[in-house]
Parts: sequence; C-alpha cells; structure tokens
Amino acid sequence: MLSMNARAQALPAWLKALLLTAVCVGLLMLSKGALAADGTEFADAVTKWDGWVKGNLGKLAALIALGVGSVVAAVKKDWTWFFGAVVLSMGIGVILGIVNASFTATI
Repeated sequence: MLSMNARAQALPAWLKALLLTAVCVGLLMLSKGALAADGTEFADAVTKWDGWVKGNLGKLAALIALGVGSVVAAVKKDWTWFFGAVVLSMGIGVILGIVNASFTATI
C-alpha cells in the first residue's frame, strides 16, 4: 500500500494543478459572505492613520528620524544616514498625498 506522500508524488502535475484550482474555487465560493461590500469598514482606521501621519505624531517621527540620522551621520562620517532620514521624512508625506489622491479620484 502506498503512503500519502507516495500517492501525491504518483499523481501527474496537471491533475495536482486541477485539484488545487478546484479547492481554491470552492473556498472562494464559500467565502462570498465574508467579502467587504463598500470599504467603509476601514474608514475609522484610515482616518486615525491619516491623523497620525499628518498631525503631531508624524511631525515628531520625522524630527526624530532627522535627529537620529544627523547624529549617526556625524559620528560615522557617513552622510547616507542623514539623506536616508530626509528621504524617509519627506517620502511619507508624499506617499500619503499620492494614496489620498488615488483613492479619492472619481472616474
């Protein structure tokens, strides 16, 4: 009698792919009720995150990143730390603007 592993290895590749596809489609059909309908379930989290990044917490994080980058750049004499902190600080604000513009755009 073949073990479970030996039986799985004996199946052709196309049959394994077909079985895996059938299982995935079946699971997707069963999970229809769990899908999000309109996206409002994340509205509170998005509002909170937006407030953190644009508010005092975001400014504090940017200042801390610049401070740490400046200190490490001065100690190691390696300016990549400072420029990395600047890019990180500016990048968060730019990325947030892009994300807001893309999600609020109307077709």
